[in-house]
Amino acid sequence: MSRPDWLPSTSVDVNVHVHETARLIPHLYTQEQRATVRAEGSGGSVTLYATRDGLVRLRDILAKVVAQLDAARHNPAA
Repeated sequence: MSRPDWLPSTSVDVNVHVHETARLIPHLYTQEQRATVRAEGSGGSVTLYATRDGLVRLRDILAKVVAQLDAARHNPAA
């Protein structure tokens, strides 16, 4: 599913704190090669909509950030 030219690449700025009690609920749209991931908590919810390629980009940046946090934890002086 490609984005129509008239649709902005982002439509809202949202901040979400994902605590251990948050529920992360995926929903697949396999025919369209896209999915949503809903983050629910006591303060509200937000849903991320993405194509497979967008999810790959998100996965890769999250993996990179986790690796950076792990490295910083093991080497706090860096």
